[in-house]
Amino acid sequence: MKFRNMKKMFLTEDKKMKNELESLVEISRYYGNNPEFVIAGGGNTSFKNKDFMWIKASGTSLAAITEKGFAKMNRACLAQIAVKTYSKDPLKRESEIISELFKCVEDNSGLRPSVETSLHNLLNYSFVVHTHPTLVNGLMCSKNSQKETKTIFGENVLIVEYTDPGYILFKLIEKRIKEFVSQHGKEPQIIFLENHGVFVSANSTAEIREIYSDIMVRIKKKLAKSIPSHELTKKNFSLAQEIQSINKSLFTHSYQSDLIKEFTKSREDFSLVATAFSPDNIVYCKAHYLFTKNDVIILKNDFRNFITKHGYFPRVIGVENEGVICLDESESSLNTVIEVFTDILKISYLTKNFGGPRFMTPEQIEFIDSWEVENYRRKVAKAI
Repeated sequence: MKFRNMKKMFLTEDKKMKNELESLVEISRYYGNNPEFVIAGGGNTSFKNKDFMWIKASGTSLAAITEKGFAKMNRACLAQIAVKTYSKDPLKRESEIISELFKCVEDNSGLRPSVETSLHNLLNYSFVVHTHPTLVNGLMCSKNSQKETKTIFGENVLIVEYTDPGYILFKLIEKRIKEFVSQHGKEPQIIFLENHGVFVSANSTAEIREIYSDIMVRIKKKLAKSIPSHELTKKNFSLAQEIQSINKSLFTHSYQSDLIKEFTKSREDFSLVATAFSPDNIVYCKAHYLFTKNDVIILKNDFRNFITKHGYFPRVIGVENEGVICLDESESSLNTVIEVFTDILKISYLTKNFGGPRFMTPEQIEFIDSWEVENYRRKVAKAI
């Protein structure tokens, strides 16, 4: 009888675990397929119990993820990462952390754990859904993000200033959570990250949805006016053909929309979208974008000067009073460029409600551009 009861208990636990992982897949796909929350390969999700955590593997798309797309992590092993000492050199330190994370993978799947694994493990709720919603980043990438977030959400959310992703961000949030718990007696379920996105935590996916819905409603109520239409119309710019004469390996598409018009009237208007707001912008669209006039000679000169200055060709070219030209080395990555840049346009427009845009600094951009983790994401994205 005792053996039969134990067998029944294990079967019940297995069924419960299967249901939880199914819920994790469902909530991941739900947000992964919604461009208001996830663009390109951004965002990550996790589920944890006492001993293990299942977290989205780096380079895996939330939109089509299955149970096989989550790395199973040993939580006791992850806890040791938090107390170890690592190199003071930022890039070497992050390489050491990746090696440590691989040691904590419980199975032989070969999956690469998300760089935010330790951060997910830090949050003591069963489910964590981290996304980069356009509405949220319209607030998080604004000059008045701290003040406006407190006005909208009060004291029940945690707002964290931008810092380099990875171990440094993990340690900063660890510190901020301790301060929050000391003040409020509980962990925050909502953590806003400047120039990054938001973490939402709960013990059920139903509650995750409720929290996200409330976040969106609250921000929308603060908007003075809605974003102009961003429906894209393809245009046949002669300038795009000139770019291919400069570099025949590049694919190009030209676009116009009401939203694009807002930022291509002048160089001053384009300056509001001329560089990166967040790490994802850099991964999929690079960090700087070119503005030029509708003139072949000026374009060629500006194009070459841009490459000399930045060391890479511009993925986006704003053409005065015409639209934008997007370019990349493949058709699929080109589609990602316009998707990401459209999000940049939306975010910049939304920041007008909260004091105007606040871009990443040159130092922050340099770290992301040099970081092996983000170069890995670039490589995976181009292979899809």
